[in-house]
Amino acid sequence: MTMTNPTILEQARSSDADVRQKAALSVAETAEAQDLPLMFELLGDRDWRVRKTIVDGFVREQSMAIITGLIGALADSENAGKRNSATEALIRIGTPAIEPIVERVRTETDLDVRLSLVNLLGDLRSPEGFEVLLELLKTEEDLNVSSSIVSSIGKYRDAAALPHLIGLLRRRDDLWLKFHIVEALGEVGDRSSLPAILPLYAEKSLRKPVLEAIGKIADVGTLSFLLKIIAEEEKLNLTALRSLVRIAEAPKPRVVEQMERSLIQRKFREAFPHEKIDPLIEHLHSTPKRDVKAFILKFLGWSGDPRALPILIDFLQQPDTAEIAAQGLIDFGAGAMPAILDALQGAEEDEVVALLLRVVNAIGGRESIPRILPFIDHDNPMIRRLAIDTLGELPDPSSLDYLLAKLDDPDIASQQAAMNAIGALVTALPGHKAEVLTKIRKLLQSRSVPLKLNSLSIYVNIQGEGFHDELLLASKDGDPVIRQKAVSLMGRFAEEQFGHHLVLSLADESTAVRLAAINAVVNLRPETGIAPLISSLEDPDIWIRTAAAQALGEYRSPAAMQPLVRHLRHDQAPVRIAAIEALGKFETEPVRDVLFEALREQDLEIKRAAMLALARVPGVDVFEALVRLTGDEDWRIRAAAIAALGIRGDRMALPVLHRAVEDPDTYVQQSAVHALDRMPDASSFPILFKALENTSILDDVTDVFVKHKDVYRTLLEEAWRTADSRREVVIAAILQSMKQGATAP
Repeated sequence: MTMTNPTILEQARSSDADVRQKAALSVAETAEAQDLPLMFELLGDRDWRVRKTIVDGFVREQSMAIITGLIGALADSENAGKRNSATEALIRIGTPAIEPIVERVRTETDLDVRLSLVNLLGDLRSPEGFEVLLELLKTEEDLNVSSSIVSSIGKYRDAAALPHLIGLLRRRDDLWLKFHIVEALGEVGDRSSLPAILPLYAEKSLRKPVLEAIGKIADVGTLSFLLKIIAEEEKLNLTALRSLVRIAEAPKPRVVEQMERSLIQRKFREAFPHEKIDPLIEHLHSTPKRDVKAFILKFLGWSGDPRALPILIDFLQQPDTAEIAAQGLIDFGAGAMPAILDALQGAEEDEVVALLLRVVNAIGGRESIPRILPFIDHDNPMIRRLAIDTLGELPDPSSLDYLLAKLDDPDIASQQAAMNAIGALVTALPGHKAEVLTKIRKLLQSRSVPLKLNSLSIYVNIQGEGFHDELLLASKDGDPVIRQKAVSLMGRFAEEQFGHHLVLSLADESTAVRLAAINAVVNLRPETGIAPLISSLEDPDIWIRTAAAQALGEYRSPAAMQPLVRHLRHDQAPVRIAAIEALGKFETEPVRDVLFEALREQDLEIKRAAMLALARVPGVDVFEALVRLTGDEDWRIRAAAIAALGIRGDRMALPVLHRAVEDPDTYVQQSAVHALDRMPDASSFPILFKALENTSILDDVTDVFVKHKDVYRTLLEEAWRTADSRREVVIAAILQSMKQGATAP
């Protein structure tokens, strides 16, 4: 039998760790059979670098001899480093190690080895491992091994374990084992286990795991239980408070989340004892833990207690807690406004001012206007913009003149904010529209280009008298920026009188005006626009050509087909993609061959555009091509093919879309749900219902059910009657959302 090289053996037994590391590298590179005994010897080396090198070698090879040897290394009671390294290697090897571990754990008599094997099955999380753990749970007599089995089962988060765990909880009296069972039930996270967990709070040593499990299960039905503990216990129960936060912040569908958070905050404010505010504040100041500070600040905001306000404002000025304290002030509500405005008056740092303005914006209150006005002239444009935004949220006419003065602010974003704010105030205060229009007319005569542009936008947006004439006049202005704005605004209105001017603007000397004219012509589609748009396909500017191709797609004129095909074959990528999209809108067979040609391109974006364009083209061969592409290796191609089938709306695609809901890629899953949204069908219900377990697409699926309640409501009601407790809350929330939609005005 071939032996390890003597030189390497000598190096491996050197007293110098660097020399041993060199030997480890030599044998780990190949992990040949004759070197395995030495490798297992080095697996227990006292130097961690040597052990890590050997583990890397074992993981690369993953032979059955290595896996068996690693399992055997778990029995080395004298060398913890070797055991830990063997555990790490088995976890990294993964699936190939599962079957040998399962076989060994069934027959292993050594308690320590059995303990290690059970822990490994929890880390590896395989169906075979789950089954054998449930088997062992029935027969294991050793308390420590039983506890480890329970912990490993909890890691699977599989509701199938609940009867086994709850049964053991009722049969065994060992507090140590109960501790681990409660933890495992929390990991599984199913509300049906709560009746078994809650009574255990009476056992003092189990109180912390019970509260932590409640937080992990995150069922709002435990709210009263937690609030009772917080209110009645003499000491401030931080674990109960933490669980309350976990329930409020647990990821849930939108239809559930907002309702539950609002309920929790309201109930907390009603139930939290005022005498515990001071201990809460004391703990906030004494704890070094950031997460504890965070949830205490949340509770201070929820409490509505005046003592919380200076604390929240103080912590808003500390970088680590600023955002959380700001949210706390928002949660506090209108009662916080005087303190917030006082803080705003004295704030020196821009970051603090910005946060306080966001808080004021969220809470509202006209009394804040005099304190906000000075900030619309602040040196920092971000603060000016936030102050302007806030004024727009407060329906008070006293702000209008100040906002009009900001239409020529040096910061473009602040100008836009001022326009939005003025528009919002005119909508909220219609009695002041005439007054605003009078002032806007004067501003239209200004020599300031920004002031003139923004005044024109407002005048048109609120449709002041004679706005058509103002637009026509501005479209002939000597300044190309004014002309561009006027042309863009014309495109918002289906007014025949604008059509001629827009077609003329397609030949404007300014590229920006020509581009604005193309986008505006798309909306009006005057017949005289086709020929100039075809001419625009030859424009030297790539983005003009791209926009012209898109516009011609909206016309669907036969005269545009050949020019579009020519640019599809010979132009740059953005124009080619626009031409493909335009040709797809013709929805006729003559474009099919051209789009099939584009489908064979290597460029993914070209290929994707061709698929989406083919969605509208008739023909069995088109349908079959799209179906084939749903099996492509590239997730982008699969997603595009699925989206195209959704646009096509052919119910023959439903089986393909159903499979795609379970695609490994989240984006593909979302594309499939959106496609099913386009063709609601009862046959999709089982697939969509199962998808409620997938948090990545939970909101998308929920939206489909609510939007198409006429198709899915009865099926969902039937499913709710037999649903497990984990789905019950979500289904009930969806049904409630359906009901609200039906009664909405």
